[in-house]
Amino acid sequence: MTFDARGVFGAQLPDGESTWINTTTDRLVEKFAAERERVGAQIPYIAHDGRYDENMAEVFPGWWVNGFWPGILWQMTVATACLDKKAPQGTTDGTVNTTVDHSSNAVLFGRSERVRVSGDDPADPKDRLADLRDPHEPGSLSRLPSCSFAFAAPAREIEETVLYQVLADYERVDHDLGFVWLLSGVADWRITGNPTARTHALHAATMLAGRFNPMGRFIRAWNEPGREGWAIVDSLMNLPLLFWASRETNDPRFASIARMHADTMLRTIVRDDGSCNHIVQFDPETGEFVGAPAGQGYAAGSSWSRGQSWAIYGFALAYRHTGDRRYLDAACRVARYFVEQVKVTDGLARLDFRQPDEPLYYDAIASCVAADGLLELARALKEAGETDSDAAETGSATELTPDWCLANAMFMLHAVDDRACDWDPDRDGLVQLCSVEYHDPERIHIPIVYADYFFLEAVLRLKGIAADLWW
Repeated sequence: MTFDARGVFGAQLPDGESTWINTTTDRLVEKFAAERERVGAQIPYIAHDGRYDENMAEVFPGWWVNGFWPGILWQMTVATACLDKKAPQGTTDGTVNTTVDHSSNAVLFGRSERVRVSGDDPADPKDRLADLRDPHEPGSLSRLPSCSFAFAAPAREIEETVLYQVLADYERVDHDLGFVWLLSGVADWRITGNPTARTHALHAATMLAGRFNPMGRFIRAWNEPGREGWAIVDSLMNLPLLFWASRETNDPRFASIARMHADTMLRTIVRDDGSCNHIVQFDPETGEFVGAPAGQGYAAGSSWSRGQSWAIYGFALAYRHTGDRRYLDAACRVARYFVEQVKVTDGLARLDFRQPDEPLYYDAIASCVAADGLLELARALKEAGETDSDAAETGSATELTPDWCLANAMFMLHAVDDRACDWDPDRDGLVQLCSVEYHDPERIHIPIVYADYFFLEAVLRLKGIAADLWW
């Protein structure tokens, strides 16, 4: 497949990068096919000595990371279908269109929605995966090629036997419902037309909306007593579930809550220098801003790198869903700050950009998320009409261009590949050097599954075969 990066991201891949993307895609297919054989419909989190030896379905069914393995499985379902020689061929710009007609469901629900895949053109009526769906049995996996079915089947099993059961237990559900359900139920509905998955995902969206505090105009984080007024930067990545629910139901309440929360995060999370707080606290009764307590970084007022990466990707997504230029400008400010900081360590992010020099802790997750977010930002800047000449001639508020975003995304992806990846298919866990939080020495420099998800998504975006699961 010939992929036109400029047509998709508004930027041109540097010479030689296409070879790396193709080779890395092949290695990802080999790695995750081997993991799938070992893991199946279990839910992995952290690999120990090359094995996912804990099944989060049993240990902690409501854990916020439990959507990432299904997300990997759904991404691989689409990618392997695109790569399979029996699948319809892609367009010259890498477009993979998966418009969901859903046959009778389209009539029942009154709408259909495209699964955007990498450089998908919303105006393009082609549906590259249409032949892989059963028009008479929405949600059936029977027409998938065997290489894709092997990934889709365990993803479906996890959703139906574990994730949906969690929604029945209020105290196990928190602000991360978007992470869980965008990558599982919403993905299933869009890719296969499974109406049960749609219902489950709308249930999750309704529960997420129910966490909204109208006085402070924020979505509450966590459930522990004393945290009734807390909100966190990670929450930005969960908002697409609400935007999706509004489009799916034609009910503006979900999107209104998402926008109000994004506005509050814009006002309280992003600092003047482009760095971000992890946690912000409000009086839950009055909504008054109280402060920014310490989170998973070094200290209050420090700069937890993964939080910065959530802000890049999250605000870029908020811009895509709303067209509000303030979110695009925020994503650009944080991106500029992040790249300046990560260049100090040659592309692999420190756990906290304001941590002491020793010990030197990394968090490769932050580099993976930021790189993926920069690809989203490149597309957003292209949509907004930002070019190198625009930035030079008009003094754009963003001062960033698609070329800048693409170049720095590649810079970080190469750093992760060269310094933090275990490509051995006989070992579980791809991205090493991941860290849960600064003051948890037992969980520093370990492989964590959601780093793998964002690395995979970024590479498949560049290849032109990534399912867009955040729309």
